[in-house]
Amino acid sequence: MTTDSAARTQHAIVQTRYGDVRDVLALATDVPVTPPVAHEVQVHVRASSLNPIDWHMIEGNRRLITRRRFPFTPMFDLAGVVTAVGSAVTAFTVGDRVYADNEMNGGGGTEYVNVPVDLLAPAPAGLSFTEAAAIPLAAQTALTCLDQGGVSAGTRVAVIGASGGVGHFVIQMARAAGAFVVGVSSARNLDFVLGLGAAEVVDRNETDLPTKYGADSFDVVIDTVGGRNQWVQARRVLRPGGRFVTISRDEDGVVTPAAIVRLLTTITSRRIRGAGKRGIKYLPVFLKAAHPLLQRVTALVESGQVVPHLARTFPLTLEGVNQGIEENRTGRTVGKLVFER
Repeated sequence: MTTDSAARTQHAIVQTRYGDVRDVLALATDVPVTPPVAHEVQVHVRASSLNPIDWHMIEGNRRLITRRRFPFTPMFDLAGVVTAVGSAVTAFTVGDRVYADNEMNGGGGTEYVNVPVDLLAPAPAGLSFTEAAAIPLAAQTALTCLDQGGVSAGTRVAVIGASGGVGHFVIQMARAAGAFVVGVSSARNLDFVLGLGAAEVVDRNETDLPTKYGADSFDVVIDTVGGRNQWVQARRVLRPGGRFVTISRDEDGVVTPAAIVRLLTTITSRRIRGAGKRGIKYLPVFLKAAHPLLQRVTALVESGQVVPHLARTFPLTLEGVNQGIEENRTGRTVGKLVFER
């Protein structure tokens, strides 16, 4: 292992139990700084960003799927500088600028965090740490949606939730692939979504996709919002053999055994109905973050085809994180919320 950091302890925002964010997050001043193991890289965190999954996990809404051991440092997305590398790491050296979705291990609220090397990538050239931190989870999810939907040149794509964290990346990536892209958003975000590369924008408060376009209008509908209504609308506008790609469930909130049964039943029944060349394919996306996927995102960013939009930045402090989560919970965020040192 090589290192330029002699720190033994650090300040970190930690989750002490499940519950309301302001009740269960605290600032710890003596969290140990541990050296990376063979296939890990230690990163001095300079910025991190917020995703809805962060506060869902803090509140315990997903504990039935993934339980946490406390204390836990939240926020999966991070960007910073390499301060140490494990004995088996050859792709990174001390001083490298990097970013990652640290998957289920979090760490965006620490000063120093160890990241598995297969989740890490060099931060895009020309971007600040704040801009880079906005990218990993949302952009990898967006690119996975395009892969699942088979989006390419000439594909007609509708994106539901076009101005959100994942949606604003989907619009840009689909446009970069040569697709004809329609965004579904509110009127107040019309210019923003058009600026991302959408050819047209549907005001969700005034009309819907079936009313605006009719049957057989799209090859792919990508849903970043969730709710049964999105599936119902998509079936009315997709062509035979079309693909409905979604990152969300029909119902949000706490995952219970009954909710898991409903989810699996829904996925199975919709896939059965979509069997055959003329059926509508139902394709739920569950992100598996990985170095190769993040490298593809990096290439799109460095080519200028994808630009992260920062809705607002907060200090990477306990109060800053509390404020960011409160804002994200409103569901009105345009782009990403980012925390910076």
